[in-house]
Amino acid sequence: MKCACIVLQKRIGAENQALYSVLKTLGVNGFPMQELRMLPQNDEQCVCSAIKGLKGETDYLFLLCDKTALPIAKRYLTGIYEESALRGDFGGACIYEENKNCLFLFSADETDTGKGYVLNACIPFLQKKNRMRYEKLVVRTIGASAERIEALLAETRRLGGDFLQCYHVQKYAEDVIEISYGENAPKMLLDDVMRLLVDGLGDTVYALNDVSVEEQLVTLLKLRRRKISVAESFTGGGIAKRITSVSGASEVYFEGLNTYDERSKIKRLGVSEYTLNMSGAVSEQTAYEMAYGLLKTGDCDIAIATTGLAGPKTDRSMLPVGLCYLAVGFEDRVYVYKYKFDGNREEITQTAINYALYLAYKQLKSV
Repeated sequence: MKCACIVLQKRIGAENQALYSVLKTLGVNGFPMQELRMLPQNDEQCVCSAIKGLKGETDYLFLLCDKTALPIAKRYLTGIYEESALRGDFGGACIYEENKNCLFLFSADETDTGKGYVLNACIPFLQKKNRMRYEKLVVRTIGASAERIEALLAETRRLGGDFLQCYHVQKYAEDVIEISYGENAPKMLLDDVMRLLVDGLGDTVYALNDVSVEEQLVTLLKLRRRKISVAESFTGGGIAKRITSVSGASEVYFEGLNTYDERSKIKRLGVSEYTLNMSGAVSEQTAYEMAYGLLKTGDCDIAIATTGLAGPKTDRSMLPVGLCYLAVGFEDRVYVYKYKFDGNREEITQTAINYALYLAYKQLKSV
């Protein structure tokens, strides 16, 4: 496998540190350059002649230039590659595939059309084409602070350099961090990165693989041979839906009650009228009694209960929108957690569901 690179320069001999960073990224991922040519950007005949010559001698040809010169470089290529060989276009950066030969055009910098394009488009394309192993590490967490996540991601990228690609998605208080790496990534580096993330995120981590919190909870319930029941008010059956979406949940899920009305809380769960009158439906005591009402039936080993205000407006209690109480009960103990979530109705509800599932998993794991 031969790789060659042509760099188009406005001024021959100009120093470009970002260029060497991009080439290093390709090298550590298994695609080092056997030949490197620096050519004047405005000499079309010279550039096209070099491309045609190297096209027949190499497997992979990389054409780099200034970001503003990408349209010029692409114009040079129209007479060399058929339009059908083009594999997408991202801000002028693109890939041409013709028989066994491939040409990669991107900017000689660390922007999204430069090093970013190499990491997100070129390397995955090359690894797939060469059937190279491309592995990933996953860390999933609920409740970690945004500041902590950002600091850990910055340190992960610093440690990983060009060996690792770090992706992060945050939604409804759940953070999913994915670390992708190739065969050349040192095992010691991978161990250091995982240790950094796990130690830094602490008990907010619920999985070190790509599984949802409800899958983790159902798996643990099966291992511990426990049954779970759910009583929901403002989450409207969302927790029950998430649990029962997991294959095999019937082995561990006993029942779910959507006790939206106060009379339903009294009739189905045994919440006292005194509690509702004195503390209100959205209160620590009500959440406690909802969970306890499930446990005292003897049909489940662990219970989840939710009560809160999802908005968009408050009710006669005048409590703030987003306030909620999540209760998790186990045998003769009930723990109640108070939160104030921000966002619209959907965001508040889904965040509470994530927290409730995570808290149930965390409590069951500690038993």
